[in-house]
Amino acid sequence: MSKQISAKIRHSASLILVSKDTEVARAGFDYNALLFRRNSKSTFMPDSSVFPGGVCETVDSSPTWLRLFNRYDVSRHKLNELCQAPLNTKGSDETLNAAVSLRLTALRETFEEMGILLCRDRKTLTSIDGYAQFNEQFDRKHWQHIVHNDASEFLTLCEELDVVPDLWSLHEWSAWRTPSTFQKRFETVFFLAALASRPQVLMESNEVKDYEWRAPLDYLEAALKKQVWLPPPQFYELSRCLNFQKLEQLRLFAQQRSSKGSVLLHPVIYKCTDGFVHLLPGDDLYPSNPDASSEKIETGISTAEFRALAKEKLHRSEHKNQHESHLIINFKPADGHVNPLDPKNL
Repeated sequence: MSKQISAKIRHSASLILVSKDTEVARAGFDYNALLFRRNSKSTFMPDSSVFPGGVCETVDSSPTWLRLFNRYDVSRHKLNELCQAPLNTKGSDETLNAAVSLRLTALRETFEEMGILLCRDRKTLTSIDGYAQFNEQFDRKHWQHIVHNDASEFLTLCEELDVVPDLWSLHEWSAWRTPSTFQKRFETVFFLAALASRPQVLMESNEVKDYEWRAPLDYLEAALKKQVWLPPPQFYELSRCLNFQKLEQLRLFAQQRSSKGSVLLHPVIYKCTDGFVHLLPGDDLYPSNPDASSEKIETGISTAEFRALAKEKLHRSEHKNQHESHLIINFKPADGHVNPLDPKNL
């Protein structure tokens, strides 16, 4: 008997940070992505390799941020125009537009975990090249510790440096919800930001075990070889990046697609005799209520037999174990996105 869902779903944001790097390019790729490995003592997916990011804090939606943006002549109206709505994003006098606050979350968490501060000063505020700006000319270790312990100090840091968080370079990429089989659940918006040069990483040791800058194909091949563990959203999004060998192509696509929002990717897990299947929206077998059960749904058949039950549309990932993922989608996403490519075919 399945159990009804009761776990609270928390909002969060992650940043797919990609940097130009021609020296170590693989298979024609001229960029790398930044992922870090969670600490073994992490309460959520320990030892997994993930993009920087974390849970939204109240301060991320506080209108107190407006005083900083107003100093740069960026009004609330301009902020709302700047950041196209990813989900339900209406703000009020008490809160910022969620399109703004989610970006602030992604930027704050990236600084907390990796010591990378993406920001703009008065000279770079009007930059139109589309690449993210960063500042390393301050005591990053000191401020990283302070912000990690108190999220509200991120605003203080920006005021002290006389900079604004670089919202302009963050483009909405996708949105994921943790499956109902997990006790801890998140609804996460993934943003993508491109860098013309690679910043120096400063790890936060309580959360980060190690990190790497690697081409998307490198990560995926390492995952299939069981050298790293990529959770399903990371495997899926890195597989999407395989459509773009050049950083500029990826950046332009992300920028142009961002205003279309995202189809919420909410996996529903089915147990087959030879592995697990994560059904995704649009699949013929995707349930009308993806939160109906807190347990994996038994099929009693193989993944191939389960796949054959779909009459036309397939959107799923098939897993023999946590490392081996086979993504299948045979239709164009409604949000104008690209489909993931199979790394084994490259």
